[in-house]
Amino acid sequence: MTKLDLKAAFFHVIDPHRWLAASGCAWNMVGPTASNETKDTLEKLLPNSVVMIRDCFLLHARSLIKFYRNVRRHDTDIILSDFGVPPIGPLVNQALKDFENPIEVHLFHLTAWRDSDYRKSNAKKHRPNWDTDIPLIVKLVFDALKDVSDQGGDWQQPFRHLHDASTKRYSDKSYRWPTDLGEKGDVQQYLKGAVQCEVRNG
Repeated sequence: MTKLDLKAAFFHVIDPHRWLAASGCAWNMVGPTASNETKDTLEKLLPNSVVMIRDCFLLHARSLIKFYRNVRRHDTDIILSDFGVPPIGPLVNQALKDFENPIEVHLFHLTAWRDSDYRKSNAKKHRPNWDTDIPLIVKLVFDALKDVSDQGGDWQQPFRHLHDASTKRYSDKSYRWPTDLGEKGDVQQYLKGAVQCEVRNG
């Protein structure tokens, strides 16, 4: 169980969802399907921004994969089971697991697996194609969040609200993130009415 009060913990669950949705939306605008004109304009304004957007996305995806897969490596980790929610379905769990290590290798490890020639001669390891797989990762995370928001229980309303905000932010660049899922004080105030009962750690 996380060391935090669950209402405080939920505030930290919001953040990676918000920025995964925002960076995923940005990726859709400037990633591989963007026009050369769009890419050139962006490169002039913010050099190397496409790589930054991609890696921002993967960083938050990595946090959420561990959250939904209930991977607790330290007693301070916040994971789904802390909220008394049943595990996500096995198919989504396995699909997220398949991305977990490749994301960590890409972001956090200087390893021979980064080298394309090395990977070709050691075919057991597959590296995702981030250009095409980022939308798939978004879908998997949102599927997990939808599954959680359909479960009922004390945390159904906050997870459902988070799902609604995240999917809208991902699909609409002009969508304004809800105030009650923003600053800590606003989140705490929202949760007073949204969580059906006072849920604290044992």
